[in-house]
Amino acid sequence: GSIVGYELNGQDVIRGLPKKRTKKPGTTEQLNRNKFALTQHWLQPLLAFLRIGFKNYAPTYQGFVAAKSYNSRNALKENEDGSTYVDPTLALLSFGTLTLPQSMSMERHGDEIVVSWSKEGHYQGIDLAMLVAYVPETGEASIDTAAAKRYSGTASLPMPKNPDGHAVHVYIAFVAFDHTAQSNSYYLGAITD
Repeated sequence: GSIVGYELNGQDVIRGLPKKRTKKPGTTEQLNRNKFALTQHWLQPLLAFLRIGFKNYAPTYQGFVAAKSYNSRNALKENEDGSTYVDPTLALLSFGTLTLPQSMSMERHGDEIVVSWSKEGHYQGIDLAMLVAYVPETGEASIDTAAAKRYSGTASLPMPKNPDGHAVHVYIAFVAFDHTAQSNSYYLGAITD
């Protein structure tokens, strides 16, 4: 027949067999494909972080697919010329219900980024801080999904390779020690020097 059944993420799924395209995609369809490809390309270097950060986004979504869905809707912006880009200040690399600290900051110390956060609030002492420093133009990223215990209030991360001096975007999130819950990520800012 013209349908195929299979199991995906514990659910039975039925879909039609693919049809051969007989014509080129229309303008709207091509724009949507370009947006999808842009989001995919922007998030790909962050795969290890996203798998943990978006683990519990929805029962039928894997981490990377969930991150792509969220950021396609919320972080894609359009330039005046109609081209699209991912706004790093709006991108979310982790999604969850754990609370974030009331204050967080970062500083560059040579080839290292030092991140600090306040220790007040309700959390488990064994929660872990997750850090990312990312250069979207080159795809270089420095990732640590277990940078420090939350009660320590500080963690460090090496700077990613960045020979051309692009902005390095820094994010923090927190995850339960057993990865059953996580916080939303927080954009700490960009290092431009």
